[in-house]
Amino acid sequence: MTEQPPITYELSTPDEAPAGGRNTKALVVAAIAVVVVLALAGGAFAVIKKLDGGGPQPHDVLPASVIAYARVDVDPSASQKIALFKLIRKFPEAADQIGIKSADQDVRKLLVEGALDEADCDLTYDKDVKPWLGSRIGVALDTKQTPLVAIQISDEKKAKAGIKALFACGDEKASVAYLDGYAIVAETQKQADAAVKAAEAKPLADNKAFAKDFDDLGEQGIASAWVNPSKLIDAFPELKDMMGSTAGTDLERLEQSGTTAVTLRADGSSLELAGLSGLTDSVAKQKAAHMGKLPADTVAALSVGGLGDQVAAQYNTILEEFSKGFAPSSDDVDTSGMSPEEKAAYQTYLENAPIGLFDPEDLIKEFENSTGLKLPADLETLFGDELTFAVGSKNLEKLPELAGPEDVAGLDVALKMTTDPAKAYDLAKRLAALAGQAGIELPTKQTADGAVIATNQGAADAIDASGGKLGDDDTFKSVMPYGDDTLYGLFVDVGTVLDKLSDANPPDDVAKDIEEAKALKAVGFSYATKGKHTVFSLRVAFSK
Repeated sequence: MTEQPPITYELSTPDEAPAGGRNTKALVVAAIAVVVVLALAGGAFAVIKKLDGGGPQPHDVLPASVIAYARVDVDPSASQKIALFKLIRKFPEAADQIGIKSADQDVRKLLVEGALDEADCDLTYDKDVKPWLGSRIGVALDTKQTPLVAIQISDEKKAKAGIKALFACGDEKASVAYLDGYAIVAETQKQADAAVKAAEAKPLADNKAFAKDFDDLGEQGIASAWVNPSKLIDAFPELKDMMGSTAGTDLERLEQSGTTAVTLRADGSSLELAGLSGLTDSVAKQKAAHMGKLPADTVAALSVGGLGDQVAAQYNTILEEFSKGFAPSSDDVDTSGMSPEEKAAYQTYLENAPIGLFDPEDLIKEFENSTGLKLPADLETLFGDELTFAVGSKNLEKLPELAGPEDVAGLDVALKMTTDPAKAYDLAKRLAALAGQAGIELPTKQTADGAVIATNQGAADAIDASGGKLGDDDTFKSVMPYGDDTLYGLFVDVGTVLDKLSDANPPDDVAKDIEEAKALKAVGFSYATKGKHTVFSLRVAFSK
């Protein structure tokens, strides 16, 4: 496995509590949580830091009974602030729109002033907020469906006056308690006091599952999120009803996967959204994709491993849920004027009608008859042990000049199925025949472990070869941290694609956009298993 330097910083958005008539006081901080968290969502990556900035974090002052949590820190360490400032300034127009002008500016002011401008309040950041507002905020939900917000403060006396004034802007009364340099805001004063008392006895930081998740994920940064899905469903039983007929299987999977942690992290040349959860039996059985063995000139690739069995197993369930989604309902027709006999007849119709005006099975049969494909058998073959799609760099600069289906042969595009060779080759030929009806000739090839369909024979041979060197490419490694252990992966060499498009002599306005976009080097998503966890990484690498 190719190891990448750990870069741990967190991004979080608050988990939305299910609706149920609960007045959450504009979710408890219309003036602060929305200001800092939601506004940050539009420009958060401009400020990244390591979670070693000293002092308590929100999870140190929130109770261990929390089952969903999100945290943001808007005051990065100097090195991280400079690194991220350099990254965002690679996109000068975007940076100017956000308002990021220097590495040492107060991002809190940028965010709060924007919100105050929208509010009908005679308050200013410098006078009414800055004297007490800290740099960290946490949003949480506990087992009693209680929403909580922990706001770091620098002066408790000034914070009491400032928070009161902010709530007054929305004609609300603040329900706040204080602990260890934080204002704990809740729906009622009783809830705020109870949360502080519980956190003093045992904070979220001492929750074993929470602590272990973030120890395993590594050091943290500007934002993070954590959730215990099974306990969230226990707290909100209505979520179970939303799962429909798959509730039993889904709940079992949630029990296995346990808790989930997510972080946003960065270094001087990349941003990464990473996370982990427990390893389920189904994922443990999946085979790895082998993206690193693709041709070295691959500029885009998608590979998924071991989905064939899952597709086959879930097909009927998916079809059943689809049918339910379109089934007629008693709400569709006004039955108030019907006689008892008519109502009974209509109810019988509802109970027996498969999907209202059409039956999904009829649609599938029609699809099969028109394409020659068979479901779910062909889906099981398509995904098989591994399915890989790849695009090479050859002739990409000619994309704007493509005049018809016959020109597709000049591009290197290939699809490889790793599964039963005879079944895969049969499917490849049928897919090629369908493309031929549209005037696109696609060569097919049976391989030792499956089959290939491509735009030309060279692309077919290249994706079949086992000696590809994409895994040795520095650009690939910069955004695909799990290498050959990846189960599902997506890779795009943005820099090479943009270079090719520049070679096509685009119009001046397009050329300008391409040049600015060249600050992006590559994008990669990888999903893998690591020890007792499933892990994922979404990375964006920037040019030097």
